[in-house]
Amino acid sequence: MRYSDDIIEDVRFGNDIVEVINSYTPLKQRGNSYVGLCPFHKESTPSFSVSPDKQLYHCFGCGASGTVYNFIMDIENYDFLDALNYLANRINYTLPELTSTFDNTLYDKKQTLYTIHKIVAKKFYENLSNPQAKIANEYLNKRGINKNTRIKFGLGYSLFKKDDIYTFLKENNYDDNIILESGLVVKNKNNQFFDRFFGRLMFPIIDIQGRVIGFGGRDLTNNKNTAKYLNSPDTPIFNKSYNLYSINIAKNNKNKELILVEGYMDVIALCQVGITNVVASLGTAFNENHIRLLKKYANKVILLFDSDDAGVKATLRAIPILVENGIYVRVAQVENAKDPDEYISKFGAKSFLQFLNNAKSYISFQIIQKKKEYNLNDPIQKVEFTKEISKILASLSSPVERDVFIEEASKITNISKNAIIDEVNLLLSSNTHLISKIKPKQNKINNKIDEAQQSILYILATNIRIYNILKKYIKPTNFLNPIYIKLANLIFQLNENNEPIYPAEIILKFEDIEEQKLISKVFMLKIDFSNSDKLEKIINDQIKIIKKAYFDKVILENTNIDEVQNVLKEKKLFDKLYINF
Repeated sequence: MRYSDDIIEDVRFGNDIVEVINSYTPLKQRGNSYVGLCPFHKESTPSFSVSPDKQLYHCFGCGASGTVYNFIMDIENYDFLDALNYLANRINYTLPELTSTFDNTLYDKKQTLYTIHKIVAKKFYENLSNPQAKIANEYLNKRGINKNTRIKFGLGYSLFKKDDIYTFLKENNYDDNIILESGLVVKNKNNQFFDRFFGRLMFPIIDIQGRVIGFGGRDLTNNKNTAKYLNSPDTPIFNKSYNLYSINIAKNNKNKELILVEGYMDVIALCQVGITNVVASLGTAFNENHIRLLKKYANKVILLFDSDDAGVKATLRAIPILVENGIYVRVAQVENAKDPDEYISKFGAKSFLQFLNNAKSYISFQIIQKKKEYNLNDPIQKVEFTKEISKILASLSSPVERDVFIEEASKITNISKNAIIDEVNLLLSSNTHLISKIKPKQNKINNKIDEAQQSILYILATNIRIYNILKKYIKPTNFLNPIYIKLANLIFQLNENNEPIYPAEIILKFEDIEEQKLISKVFMLKIDFSNSDKLEKIINDQIKIIKKAYFDKVILENTNIDEVQNVLKEKKLFDKLYINF
């Protein structure tokens, strides 16, 4: 479903990007641009640039870039339609009803499901006043969860009545199909409808926009034949692999650090004592999809899972996913209590804050866990253990960080620092041999080609005089990246029709968010057109890089000998060519 390009452009045009971004992070004018600290990563020196002329932003530190739509989508974690509605409301622009030419079905269905979950959450909360909910209230009282916290998290209760929610939704005029799609009701083989949740303490799952999208339910009967926790199934508005419990509260933290815990009650207990930057995965292993959500609000994470075997395994699984995505990781393990909630009850919030401050680095945690697998009194096992921890240390990219943790590893293991250094250096020398000969060289070539394509596209889009000269020598099909080919076609078309090129308008012709960011990076380049001799040489060099890569690709992929020979001749002629301006 999509509004027309005209409507999308009207809303974009009405929202000046400098004003919008300045309301999130202070900007200062510097020449024709505005600069400030990037709101998407931690920095002390401004690398975030906003162009009022192009209506684009770009961070030279983390690479975040795009139009005002991209900014709102990233900062608020909205999808495009939500960002459009947000920006339209900001300027009091009334969006028209979507016409029948658009597919309204999924959008309408989602809106209905949001409403269903909202009214059901309210009913669950009201059920806490029902005599049947005595068991739930006693449990919450025992866990020390006060009334304000119950309200804040919308805690509720599902009655011991197998069709309570089904009957409630039917009374609110919802049909069976949408009720089933909500995941709150299931149908058995006899076509009988019954509730998914009954007799459970209910935890509404709320997205970053404050909408109830699902539920978690805890059984309080200790029935061995009943699952302790039950979550909503995947629906059009909920997928547990893409959501984190309490992210709607935790997203407001200012220090860019989140605490990742195991369960609902851990989150609630910490929030109640003022630690609000805490989230939990929803009964599933922490994964790449969670990372994409988490990275919008944090670049540091404390893993605070239970200290039992399952908690340790979950921590060890989560560490590489976080580290590989640039998240700084520390690990805290509760001692003398089974979970954070019990720790706070026993020792108090102040003690818990001190405990968090003493969280170990993930490297120390991995070394300690690895140590448990070996008998260090056995010389052979001690050698094997040293090799294992050396692999962990060799994986660190920073020499300073590596040196710090070698010292730490020596203290933890009582193995001499020199022995660990020798083993790490041995691993590094064998790995460096492969890395230096293969990866950097290829990456350098690819980066050079990519930079050349971006620069030439920028010049073609911003200087009509040079475009009219270059169009004889380079065509849209000469670009290697399909995204660049599409951009080149748009630039050529607009130039040939003598139409102005507005970067923000062109970017919105690319629906994929990553494509939009790549195109905005092109338009945010700064090229000096004043020194004609220098510019002429740069253009010639970059055109040749692009054409050579294009010729090589055609030769490699072509099986026709005659065509390959023709391309080889063309390549030879082009190598000798020099374009004068």
